[in-house]
Amino acid sequence: MRIADPNRDNGAFSSLTMNDIMSWLKALGNINEVDPRITASRNAKEQREIAIEHLRLALYDMQRLDYLFPDSEHSKVPNFKISRLESWPKWKEPHPEIRAGGLGTQKVDGFKDAKRMKSYVMVPFNLLAFTQPEMVKGLPMTPPSGPAGNWIGVKKIMGHVSLDITGEGGRDTPFVIYFYKDVLLIMEILDVKRISWPEPGPKFFKQLQGCQELKFGADPGAPLVPMMETPKVPLVLVRYSYMEGRPECGSQFVLHLESRLREILPNASDSELRVELEKRMASGEEMPEEHLRMFARLLSYNADFVDREWVDDQQSHWNIPKEVKKETRISFFVPCLRPRFRAVEEIETGKKPIPYTQCGKCNKDAKKTMCGSCRAVCYCSPDCATAHWPEHKADCKISKKIISEPSSLPPDTLYIPVRAFVPWVTDFGFASEQEAVKMGGPVVGENPRNEYGAKRFICRALMPNAGTSQWDPHQAKMVFYGRGAGTAVFFDRRRSVMVRLGPQEPAQALQQGIVIPFHDAGYQKFTQVVQKRGIEGQLLYVWVRRVGDCIEIDLKDIPDQRNMRWD
Repeated sequence: MRIADPNRDNGAFSSLTMNDIMSWLKALGNINEVDPRITASRNAKEQREIAIEHLRLALYDMQRLDYLFPDSEHSKVPNFKISRLESWPKWKEPHPEIRAGGLGTQKVDGFKDAKRMKSYVMVPFNLLAFTQPEMVKGLPMTPPSGPAGNWIGVKKIMGHVSLDITGEGGRDTPFVIYFYKDVLLIMEILDVKRISWPEPGPKFFKQLQGCQELKFGADPGAPLVPMMETPKVPLVLVRYSYMEGRPECGSQFVLHLESRLREILPNASDSELRVELEKRMASGEEMPEEHLRMFARLLSYNADFVDREWVDDQQSHWNIPKEVKKETRISFFVPCLRPRFRAVEEIETGKKPIPYTQCGKCNKDAKKTMCGSCRAVCYCSPDCATAHWPEHKADCKISKKIISEPSSLPPDTLYIPVRAFVPWVTDFGFASEQEAVKMGGPVVGENPRNEYGAKRFICRALMPNAGTSQWDPHQAKMVFYGRGAGTAVFFDRRRSVMVRLGPQEPAQALQQGIVIPFHDAGYQKFTQVVQKRGIEGQLLYVWVRRVGDCIEIDLKDIPDQRNMRWD
């Protein structure tokens, strides 16, 4: 047998079937559609190449590498300057209060001891890697079978590595071992670097303050509480060897690990060192084969990003023999495992999402300037904005027409103001509050940018309990809405539009000092369409167009819900 390269041998991308690849894509990013280039091509090899490239993009995105290394691009060019990153200050110090064997038990309060928790690599890993629903269901401990469970298993391995280097072992754990029968993955821990999440701008900072006011009861404008501060993301650097079967002449990398043990046990004899090495090799943690193979692919892919100068320096620093270099690679892993919806769209459509930037007057490119009121139209210059105003004026604040002239609105349409009036902290499992808020739409009181121009796009409308009574917190009683069924939530694939609609929503908006008109006739028609055409009478995909400070929902041309695969 031999040392395996996970890019070429049994653990490789090339070993995956098309079904495997598509299953992994769905598991990684909740991706339900297929790139049209795959279905259009009759060449099986070309189809696989496109699918594998999508899988690589998904792995890249799930590591959030564009956030952590903003100057890099999705490519296989080694451009991550690891040497520029500061090391995690106390990762080598043992923390006996964190128990090994699982996710660990912390004898600290997550809010009061937030500063203390920052010294634990394990804490940021678990906060950033696992979603809240996964933690509640206990999935990190018992991943289910299938691609989704395999991906949770990959995250579990990363979490366990962070436990080993942060918990009771500390400096006494220079390497970790995972195995399944004759599949073996050994990782030598080189360093733990930390990267600051991008600092929030003024508007984003205001969102965070609003969120902490809602979550922790903090005073408006108060400094961010510790749990809301910009997190330090751990990046664990490893030298790893992935084996399928034992090498005939033994592993040179394993002999190298003896030298690492000698650093910890300087007074041990050669025989005692071998006994200690065998004991540690035998006490490795067993993991399902698919978990190990997918993690090896992730390590192999990430290894391609590391700048060669740093790798060469590491190899010379440890006086790594040529035989060991042949058996190992230097890589890293990051716990920021969250899908971004624009990356999902790119994987599904094969096209990079480009926000609408065409001048509403002259059609020239206009990347930054937009109508300051509705943010629905771009302009290349103030002159074009002024010239276009007579034409744009009627649409700019169409929400006013909902109040003053509702009968003048076109029939079979629903108009919903897009001005945000509640802090959107959507439950997509983002444990990092900063990212959760960032995913949640515009600042309260502002309209989101129009990313589609005058083109139609699909929105998902979810109206639970359609046609039944619903608890109204403002009236403190159950209310049956004869005209509808309470609140519906609309959002597009990119989550650039996220709006609420319901009879009680204007009252909630008014509490924030924001006037949100309610299109009563359109709402009644919409609830009828949902009950008649919607999936389970609750879920409906609709065509939407941005008109001024509203979105216009077409209630006549309803897409075929049976063929809708976007989620």
